[in-house]
Amino acid sequence: MKIIGLEFDSKKMNYVVLQTTEDGYEIIDANRVILSETRERGALIAFQDAIKAVYDSIQPDFIGIKSKPETGRLRAGAASMKMEGIVLANSPCDVDFVSGKRVNQSDASDKNYFSYLQPALKTAHAVLTSIGDN
Repeated sequence: MKIIGLEFDSKKMNYVVLQTTEDGYEIIDANRVILSETRERGALIAFQDAIKAVYDSIQPDFIGIKSKPETGRLRAGAASMKMEGIVLANSPCDVDFVSGKRVNQSDASDKNYFSYLQPALKTAHAVLTSIGDN
């Protein structure tokens, strides 16, 4: 089973892909996709094409998105909301929104990856854990 964990940070979408193994999981991919402009059709199409390429190459079974509030002081920005919409509209599988609390409860980490990828790793791990609980 393959799980993509996503975290949106400004105009960047960080992702980590976990694949289940007999011993738990392994990271098979990790990267980021950047939305260059939020009000340019070409930039949105390029982001969508990049997302489709990620989905086609990975063929995920589940996608986990670290959720952000839509209102209030810590709400998600316009770029994050647009990226989230594109990700959801093109998703080939079920999507689970993972609260910040669930992300923070995850003990997953890997020092071989940049710190900006750690929330995406924890998001994927939280989804994997919730699947295992069902």
